[in-house]
Amino acid sequence: GVEKAAGKLGRVKQTGYNWLKRWNAQGLEGLRLDFTKAGRPPKLSAEERRELEGLLRERGDWTTKEARNLIQERFGVRYSLRSAMRVLRSLGMKYCKPYPKDYRRPEDAEESLKKRVKEALNEGKRFLLGFMDETAPQTDSNTQRVWSFRKPRIRRNTTRYRANTFGFYAPAGESLIGFKENSRKESVCGFLEEIRGKNSEGSILMILDNFASHRAKMTQEKAEELDMRLVYLPPYSPDLNPIEQIWRGLKRRISTALFRTREGFLKLIEEAYNQLSKKISYAEGWIQKFLPEQSKQFCQIL
Repeated sequence: GVEKAAGKLGRVKQTGYNWLKRWNAQGLEGLRLDFTKAGRPPKLSAEERRELEGLLRERGDWTTKEARNLIQERFGVRYSLRSAMRVLRSLGMKYCKPYPKDYRRPEDAEESLKKRVKEALNEGKRFLLGFMDETAPQTDSNTQRVWSFRKPRIRRNTTRYRANTFGFYAPAGESLIGFKENSRKESVCGFLEEIRGKNSEGSILMILDNFASHRAKMTQEKAEELDMRLVYLPPYSPDLNPIEQIWRGLKRRISTALFRTREGFLKLIEEAYNQLSKKISYAEGWIQKFLPEQSKQFCQIL
């Protein structure tokens, strides 16, 4: 009878006998759920969890297996990989693909950029903030990860196209994309003129990298002529330019798209860039970090 009754409720036989035992001991009251009981105690105490968090923060990046082994060696507690992941998430850690950082990047890159931006603002002018960069997306990029019950495949034209692409990202102005044959100083100067054509009023504070054509005398003279102040990133620090996030989003779009012609390829790049560059969230963190006092001046829509 007990086994049959437990089965009708979708419970195993042992659960039925546990209920019977509690009924015989306490009657109906014994079957009521007691939410005051804490259940199984955690394997790590609150103090051990605080110590674990400190150890994890000392190094920064860990694989799940490394973190599990650390817990076992330090506290004598064994976790499965899945349980170890739950512990790490509960401590506020995130599981994600590491962002590559060049070993030649200066340790004081952020402080150096803050100083350069501050020097550019000494004149006290109001500037439109903008970020410029170039990239060369290709049709054979495949950076998108997808869930599938079979081996995922992408239908696409196997003809390879490559587009030398210039981008200008202005959170409070007019962003711009352009395709050039090369990235020489003449092309850079031409793109600066296009930027000025789209943003005709006021000075422009331009953040860009140290590419040779960006630092060329011709480029600097053209920027001065167009009332643009160029602020160069510290070497090997592309992550300090928010437009990089737009490029990543753009390449993800390309990785799952079907291209039949070069014109279709360029059209998708332009449409994706115009859509992504409307997001102010890419620059919000940058502005708060490097221009905290002037954030309203440079990006009034934040």
